[in-house]
Amino acid sequence: EEEEGGEGERTGEEYCGEEDGVSSGADAARALRTLAPPTLSRPDAYFAGLGTDFLFGQRPDADIDALNALFATVGFPQRDPTRLRCALAHSHHIVWVVAREDNRSRTTRPGQCVGFARATSDTVFNATIWDVVVSPTWQRCGIGRGMVERLVQRLVLEGIANVSLYAEPAFVGLYRDCGFQGDPGGTTGMAFRYQAPRQGGGR
Repeated sequence: EEEEGGEGERTGEEYCGEEDGVSSGADAARALRTLAPPTLSRPDAYFAGLGTDFLFGQRPDADIDALNALFATVGFPQRDPTRLRCALAHSHHIVWVVAREDNRSRTTRPGQCVGFARATSDTVFNATIWDVVVSPTWQRCGIGRGMVERLVQRLVLEGIANVSLYAEPAFVGLYRDCGFQGDPGGTTGMAFRYQAPRQGGGR
């Protein structure tokens, strides 16, 4: 028999992810932990009272031009429609907040998308939330937090425990309220930015 803690038994702290393709260190520990599904700060009934519905999944009839227009209202760049549709098709989860006929805004038409967010994932260990956007008319109603909480809840229920996102400085507080931390475990998020080689071939 092998002694406890020997080669036959590896604890979460010792695990480095070699067998499963997970990043080593803190990322591996986060991806392998077991999380309880987060509770929702506001129930669906609250948003129904505003005259909105949360819809999940692919929408083949989605108006891509209208989604681009929603992006533009908060300063997001316009996306090529063909590439945007492809990005949606390859997303793991998508949430759309759609106004009903009884919505509270006189300037919002029934069926209009007033909130949107999506998540990509390897479906096992890691997921990233992208494109969280709420129409300015509908901001400060809890829609942004509601979308993020529901995406995270679905991901955690699937056993995906390492959920990340990029946060603009103005919205860091929102994501902290949803349970996110900046630089967890001392890690630093980084994104590739192309830089042309320097002249002369120097390093």
